[in-house]
Amino acid sequence: MLPLDHFFRNSKMASLINSFKHVFISLLFLCAYDMLQVIAQWPKGGSTRFYEFKVQMLKVTKLCHTRNIVTINQMYPGPVVYAQEDDRLIIKLTNETPYNASIHWHGVRQILSCWSDGPSYITQCPVQSGQTFTYEFTLIKQKGTLFWHAHFSWLRATVYGALIIYPKKGVPYPFKYPYEEHTIILGEYWNQDLVQLERNVLASGGPAPVAEAYTVNGHPGPNYNCSENGIHLYIKMENFIACLGLFIKIRVISGSAFGLFSLFGS
Repeated sequence: MLPLDHFFRNSKMASLINSFKHVFISLLFLCAYDMLQVIAQWPKGGSTRFYEFKVQMLKVTKLCHTRNIVTINQMYPGPVVYAQEDDRLIIKLTNETPYNASIHWHGVRQILSCWSDGPSYITQCPVQSGQTFTYEFTLIKQKGTLFWHAHFSWLRATVYGALIIYPKKGVPYPFKYPYEEHTIILGEYWNQDLVQLERNVLASGGPAPVAEAYTVNGHPGPNYNCSENGIHLYIKMENFIACLGLFIKIRVISGSAFGLFSLFGS
């Protein structure tokens, strides 16, 4: 004959199991309800846009030094991704470099598509050399200026670009329609190989060194050695156009890995 305390222990265990079952079933119903709510609000009629990103090396000469940097499609900064609100984006990433890579879509809400968010070892494994990965997500009720960047190691210092989301057709801007628009991406540049630089910093335990130059659309500008003056002329031309009374829209993005930028204007 079983002891009385054994009977009570089994009864308590059965009660706990039944309680757990009720809680688990309630959570399942709650999740299913939330899922149905999201699906009911899912945008209809948006376009599907395809992009192909190839992680490739590019030889550049800046600040009197020549070295290879990691880029997308051998562009620095990388290609602009254009879309409209509620569009679906499909981006195939192919890694043609010896480094692991992934792309984070900065500012995208990733509703029901967290696996396409991009942080390595968090929402996905990094894309290894010679491998591919396809990002798929919908820009639900999003419009404006976002950007994308690498999310493995310090590759984001050279692997970044703009993500421009226009309003739906027929939806006006909340301001005067611009005569034209330009995108300015601010960044940092080091002469040293970024992967080796990261290793040195981790080994030392210290902070990241200050960049050798700050860039505008990949150019250091006229204040650095062996640099072009294209940015200086570009800004002067923009000021000239603005003085004519035309409304110019400037999209400004900070693609820097560590630096902070302040913008002043009148």
